[in-house]
Amino acid sequence: MKPGPGGSAARDALDVLAVAAVAAITIALPLPGLGFYSDDWDFLALFGLNGDQSVAGLYAALGIEPHMAMRPGQKLYDALLFHFFGLSPLGYHLTNACVLVAGAALLLLALRELGLPRALGLGAALLFPVLPHYSTARVWYASFQASLSLTLFVLSLWAGLRALTGRRAAVWVALSLAAAVASGLCYEAALPLFFLNAALFAVRGRALAPAGGEPRRTGLALAAATAACALGVAAFKAQTSTRLSHGLSKVYVAYAVTQLGRIHLWTYGAAAPRTLWRALHLPAPWPAVAAGAAAVLAIAYAATRRAAARPSPGAGRAGAAAIAAGALVTLLAYAVFATTEVSFSPTGANNRTAMPGAIGVALAGAGGIIWLGELVGKRLRAGVIAGLVALSCTGAFVVTQALAAGWVRAYAQERRILASIRRALPAPQPGTTVLLGGSCRFEGPAPVFEAPWDLQGALRLAYRDSTLLADVVSPETTAEADGIHTVVYGSESRYPYERLLLFDARSGSVVPLRDAVDARARLAAVDVRHACPPGRPGSGVRVF
Repeated sequence: MKPGPGGSAARDALDVLAVAAVAAITIALPLPGLGFYSDDWDFLALFGLNGDQSVAGLYAALGIEPHMAMRPGQKLYDALLFHFFGLSPLGYHLTNACVLVAGAALLLLALRELGLPRALGLGAALLFPVLPHYSTARVWYASFQASLSLTLFVLSLWAGLRALTGRRAAVWVALSLAAAVASGLCYEAALPLFFLNAALFAVRGRALAPAGGEPRRTGLALAAATAACALGVAAFKAQTSTRLSHGLSKVYVAYAVTQLGRIHLWTYGAAAPRTLWRALHLPAPWPAVAAGAAAVLAIAYAATRRAAARPSPGAGRAGAAAIAAGALVTLLAYAVFATTEVSFSPTGANNRTAMPGAIGVALAGAGGIIWLGELVGKRLRAGVIAGLVALSCTGAFVVTQALAAGWVRAYAQERRILASIRRALPAPQPGTTVLLGGSCRFEGPAPVFEAPWDLQGALRLAYRDSTLLADVVSPETTAEADGIHTVVYGSESRYPYERLLLFDARSGSVVPLRDAVDARARLAAVDVRHACPPGRPGSGVRVF
């Protein structure tokens, strides 16, 4: 391994191992119990019932999803995962775990190439993989493109920086640009950050050769090429996206600012101790979490103490600069949503959009710790920095595990519901519609069955019948003369009273719905609003 500025290959290798270990522990605990959720079932049904099971055929199967046109990288990734792992969720989650671990390790290497003080870069790289801000990207197959996109973004940054200082510059440049394009084609949230990468390449090249020379010329050329790639991908997405907003509205801007402030400055900022306290009261496998937390605490403390033991001139100024840089990265990571109005959540499915911004959060957090450590004096400096990094990592780890436990429980609940439906309805007629009632739509922040596409996809797979329809009874479900009406994510569906069945998850019974009068009475009997904590699609139950 090529040593970072002012470091050695052995020390860098130990730091990379520490970051990889923390990332691996974070994802490993819930791994065996994770499954499929929400959009996953829709994708799996499209794949599983597709006549052509080749990768090309599976890729084409997603062509009917209009919103997927702007993400060919995600389509290929999803198709490859199904091709190799089918309906076994463990393979999907193991692959995502490897991507997340690689992303954390690459982040450390990239920060080293930027010349950051060792303790600062290591602190940020240790914090990033445990942050709960993007908890969904660790557990939900339909959001795995966010993990891949961000890892490719960090790979592009690291490879570009290596091109300025290492041999075979052309190879590193090609890798950087290829990773940049692939990242953007997988997911768009990191796209604005590539313009920051371009600026970093130019500035770093000039710093390495202030009077001119190969690093400076390479940096300028790579900066221009990176910006061109980002613009090209943005143009492609503008042509293929079905989600572009018609200009910024003041209402959306106010909503976004309010929500992002609540998530970053309050829930996971000033109120972090309260958030941790509430997480400790959520259902979770606490003995295993405690063991994992002890390992994270020990690894983070030992690694950071070792990194902070040697004085680093200007570390206090670097820490202060990292706070500002982290804020800039976080803001840039959300800039793409100025063209696509989305929802934000600190814990639920919608928090997948926070993954690129989490790099900024980690950088700012580590910068603040380094700055504080420099204030206490040389004698206490290393211990304070190591202690604060270790405690921050451990607290974030515990919150992340408490959230992941909700997804584990949700998948177990889904499997119970599907097994009950199969027992009550061994062979439904083609064209049958099944409404699910008597069950909670959310298990903490995680969706169980909440919409037409998840239950419908799961049942189509279970019965190998693409004509089946399904939906979930919610407070917005109404019985009208022309059929049952449901609304979720602002989209309304209607199901006529023909081969329309209501499954009660509590009793395991199935009854036909024949008309509006009969349906209203039946729906009232499966109303479980009083028994389920209130939740919202995209956010689940508010736990913090």
